[in-house]
Amino acid sequence: MVRWNLRNKSKKITLLRALSKMGVASRTIARDLIKAGQIKIGQKTIRDPEFKVEIPIQNLLVNDQPVKKLQKVYYMMHKPKGVITTRSDEKGRKTIYDLLNPDLPWIFPVGRLDRETSGLLLLTNDTDWGNQMASPAEKISKTYHVKLNKNVKEEELQKLRKGLSLSPELIYLPAKVEKIRENSKTCWIEITLAEGKNRQIRKMFEHLNYQVENLVRIKIGKLVLGTLKPGEIRPILPHEV
Repeated sequence: MVRWNLRNKSKKITLLRALSKMGVASRTIARDLIKAGQIKIGQKTIRDPEFKVEIPIQNLLVNDQPVKKLQKVYYMMHKPKGVITTRSDEKGRKTIYDLLNPDLPWIFPVGRLDRETSGLLLLTNDTDWGNQMASPAEKISKTYHVKLNKNVKEEELQKLRKGLSLSPELIYLPAKVEKIRENSKTCWIEITLAEGKNRQIRKMFEHLNYQVENLVRIKIGKLVLGTLKPGEIRPILPHEV
């Protein structure tokens, strides 16, 4: 349960910062909510992220739902392929919010998975925890299963284990890589990264002249996707974190 320091009640901060501090949403998501007219104070819709408020915000509504003291919640989802992780999409594509039960409290994704990648996605309303889990400084490992368009040679996997330099500006750290199964035409690789650069796995294999046909994130730190099916969501249990 969030407890506010009422000694600082007179100090005004921006609505954007307040929503983040209250655990309503990350700053990125909060900005989208404000711009979309989904934040009200009383009956007044606030569309300016720099609007000054005091914490606790009285009569705060998010999507017309009252926000008082917020209980922190933590979920994991199996994000399906073809679904994006943003709140809304200009092209009308399906987002993870289309899959969430409307009775759930407001939650936001921790980091992102690109549209063509499926697997483990964390969601929460705890901005501190979300920022910690997504921070590169924490070096939280992420494990993926990767289907390639052809069998991969051991010497190519060894290159990934040593780290790749695609350019002076784009250097990938050493990865843990193992072949888990193969047939005459394709193979599956398990790869664990301690970083999460944009489309990193796809770029790494493209550099080695392989095409990624399927990419599934199965683990973040100690959290495991397990038997969760595409589109399903469940609470993260206390012993899992």
